[in-house]
Amino acid sequence: MRLTRRQMLVSGSMLLASACTRPGSSSAPQRFGRRLSGPNVQVLDRHLVLAIPDDTVDPATVSSFVDDFGVRTRVVRGRLTDLTDVGATDVALVDDTTLASLISRKLVESIDRNLVENRTLLLAPFDNPPYDHGNRHGVVKDYMCVGFAVAGAAGPTTWRGFFRLAKALPNRVAVPPDRDLVIGAALTAAGHDWNSTSSSDMSDAAGILLPLRNSLVIAGTPERRDLPPPLAAALCFGEGFVSPPRDVRFVVPADGTLARARCYCIPIYAPDPVSAHAWLNHTLEPTIAAAETRFTQRATPVGPAVYGLPDAMLANEAVFPPALPQTPLTFSSLSPQAVDQRKQLWSELLTEGRRRIPAR
Repeated sequence: MRLTRRQMLVSGSMLLASACTRPGSSSAPQRFGRRLSGPNVQVLDRHLVLAIPDDTVDPATVSSFVDDFGVRTRVVRGRLTDLTDVGATDVALVDDTTLASLISRKLVESIDRNLVENRTLLLAPFDNPPYDHGNRHGVVKDYMCVGFAVAGAAGPTTWRGFFRLAKALPNRVAVPPDRDLVIGAALTAAGHDWNSTSSSDMSDAAGILLPLRNSLVIAGTPERRDLPPPLAAALCFGEGFVSPPRDVRFVVPADGTLARARCYCIPIYAPDPVSAHAWLNHTLEPTIAAAETRFTQRATPVGPAVYGLPDAMLANEAVFPPALPQTPLTFSSLSPQAVDQRKQLWSELLTEGRRRIPAR
């Protein structure tokens, strides 16, 4: 008799609640080819196919999963934006905006919460993110934050201070050619929500940015770890400044910022859904999550994982925002109206022409 997907997941819950013993052990039921007690009970799937971009998952995490569960695991490399072309994939790692799109197109499975008990270890706001309320379709692996690199031991600690620095030091403060990041930062500097659609809020952001259009350097991200002279600060993600020169530091603004998360999800009609759930739960184990942070240099949302990380890493704002989880974090969620508002303001900001980082 062919089992329904629900029966497979219920039986998988029974399995994950039992001891983790390799196939063939006499101390636990056989995982493959045998049933546990009761009718229509399915054990862990024999295989697992992971679709993950390069350098995003520690190979040791895959090895430990194979060792603990005895599931043959194959890794397919590449950055995914659409799960319709990945073939027989059981788990995919995507960013939060991609996950939201996949959910809206019904291309990912709903997660059986009984199979991913470690989801309770996720800190706010990752325990209920706006792009996937209740983590019904995915779980967060890691995240990075927008902030700014600044030269010198002293300097601004807020977005308002960052833009004041741009006024005080013309042509020495850079922002990327990314209207959503720049305008979101200006909205936060004005005390508003990063994703605001309010016309008055946008006017406040314009009041910060437009007086700086002859002062801001609008250019690509600075070279990793460095601020090319004569720059004094640059808006960017923290990943390039995990190990900066001694005279450069990365700041996560105290008034809040944007976080971008990477999430595991299960594509619709994944052939091995029980093992897929086992993988999700495995990656949320605190020791595994801590090892992943050491490998990727990106923050983990798994609360107990911090006890497995060195103090220097926890104090590095390019990896972890300060005072996690109290630092206000938001996620990109722009309505069509918000996109149009940002396009208009960005066009006004560029009317005087772009000032680029001088050649070194």
